[in-house]
Amino acid sequence: MSRAPPTLLLVEDDSDLRDALVEILHAEGHTVVATSTGDEALSWLEAHPVPALVLVDMWTPRKDSWRLLDALHRQPRFADLPVMAISSGEERHPTIRDVLSKPFDRDALLARVRRFVHPLH
Repeated sequence: MSRAPPTLLLVEDDSDLRDALVEILHAEGHTVVATSTGDEALSWLEAHPVPALVLVDMWTPRKDSWRLLDALHRQPRFADLPVMAISSGEERHPTIRDVLSKPFDRDALLARVRRFVHPLH
């Protein structure tokens, strides 16, 4: 019996970057749920099992990524959920376990994701 690939939740408002990240992560063997806002991510999290990792762009237009992090921090269900911030700055929040600094390349992205999640192939 084979198990399902790990699910990653991606929050990225730039549609071109979001599509590219989804393509890279899919090719690596992950299932990726992509949202454009932190609010959409929260709605998805309320209705689905906890993903293996959340990758979140910290500088979305409405700054709702910070609301997402605050909500994750308040809910015991997400206490062990690793969150990787994607940012050009040094972000600090209790839920952030790693920061992927912009600009980054494919290898840097995958190396950071592998710190938390191992693909099936």
